[in-house]
Amino acid sequence: MSVQERARAHGALALPARVAVLEHLRASPHPLDARALATATGQHVTTIRFHLDVLIEAGLVIATGERPHGRGRPRTLYAPAFRNGGAPGGAYQELADVLAAHFDTTPARRRRRAERAGADWAARRLGSLPETTPSPASSSAEARRRVTGMFTEMGFDPEPASDGRVLLHDCPFRDIARAHPDVVCAAHQGLLTELLARLDPSRPASTLQPFVRPGVCLITFDDDSAARAGAQPEPEGS
Repeated sequence: MSVQERARAHGALALPARVAVLEHLRASPHPLDARALATATGQHVTTIRFHLDVLIEAGLVIATGERPHGRGRPRTLYAPAFRNGGAPGGAYQELADVLAAHFDTTPARRRRRAERAGADWAARRLGSLPETTPSPASSSAEARRRVTGMFTEMGFDPEPASDGRVLLHDCPFRDIARAHPDVVCAAHQGLLTELLARLDPSRPASTLQPFVRPGVCLITFDDDSAARAGAQPEPEGS
């Protein structure tokens, strides 16, 4: 695709009214004509036809002629060229979903491979950490700070709890994690394990529990007696 073609494709989505036309086409199970789109979006049919011409030129919409039936000129029907590209990051979400589904043959093997991938992910993000020897008193607090920072950078909304655990809200991979927890959640566990091992190799393991409540995951630091003794959040759906 040339520079001009890329600019044309991006420019086609520069107007919210035009994006609304494309979104209605993507949401419809069947092609629509200009009048149906005008009714759905509240725009004049002439304006809709202008938007459609721009979207067709950009390669985002396909126009087809309706099969003739009876008298009158067949309608021109419009459909999206791509069904799943409307949401921000849609293509990346699709790719992640496809890769997760084909990651390996069995759930146990997928988990092992995903944890190793998560550890490599952490290593890439962390680079070389400075050599430190944290005292036992400060080690747990530092670990929580680093874990909270890491997951914040990844797009989560971490919430340190009063008992020392960390609640993870708004997982950016939530839909894929629900479909493939043995890949996505295992990768996050591997990332967590590698991060803490790099901070202090002698630390006990920590656990990431997926979806302990709707939309919430939980990190438990196994060296925290308060966390072990505390009541666990109710599982999702309880």
